[in-house]
Amino acid sequence: MHTIMHINSPPERRRDIILERLAEDQPVMARQLAEEFGVSEDAIRRDLRDLAEAGKCRRVYGGALPLNEASPFVERVDRDFPAKRALARAAAALIEPDQTIYIDAGTTHLLLAESLTRGRPVTVITNSIAVASAVYRRPEIKLFLIGGAVDPELDGALGATAAAQIAQYRPALTFIGACAADPVAGISALDDREAELKRTAAASSQRLVALVTNDKLGRIAPHHVVASSALDTLIVEHDAPEALCAGFEAAGVTVIRAVRAPDLMPRHAG
Repeated sequence: MHTIMHINSPPERRRDIILERLAEDQPVMARQLAEEFGVSEDAIRRDLRDLAEAGKCRRVYGGALPLNEASPFVERVDRDFPAKRALARAAAALIEPDQTIYIDAGTTHLLLAESLTRGRPVTVITNSIAVASAVYRRPEIKLFLIGGAVDPELDGALGATAAAQIAQYRPALTFIGACAADPVAGISALDDREAELKRTAAASSQRLVALVTNDKLGRIAPHHVVASSALDTLIVEHDAPEALCAGFEAAGVTVIRAVRAPDLMPRHAG
């Protein structure tokens, strides 16, 4: 999360900073950039338009996303791997034997699927191809794969078919993905189709859990998913900002700080 203000930076410097963040695989939002740079949102939109026309980013409503290479989901798994694995292990510890759980698409959720306790029976519902692939050969896991049109960048089935199927279930735990999480604005997403599916999953859940890395805390994406008060549990990194955690706790959310093991290696290394 960037807190340095860049008031009165010239357009060239603004674009350099925007490109630096996109290179870190971070989405950028026009409203937040306008506040940071002390300029109008129209000025930021012109910056993003020029960068998109130059082939350096992908415009989305309210901001821009990095340009992804082939197999972007697979490549993203190893980014911030220790933090994501710590969140995944903390989430897996919440699951009891014989529970039915919903695991949303996302790289952290793939690590959650891989962290499910061996030999413990559980029913997994997911719209994610990667999550399903991680568990479908395990005999103790009963798998329900949500169907529909699959977006390879998001690694999940989206749309009306997927939403109708999700609405049929009432999982004990729903692990929902978050592009952005803010105590006041709640959970939000960059893609409107993804946000709609997450809202359906949240409405069907008995207990809603979000796993959020530091780079997504305190941010707001264009498409609202749920209010902070709709969350039962928020799992964050061990060093997540105290003020943001306190804001979620004030909304009635149980905040769990994940323990980060120093010796964790990327998935491909082990």
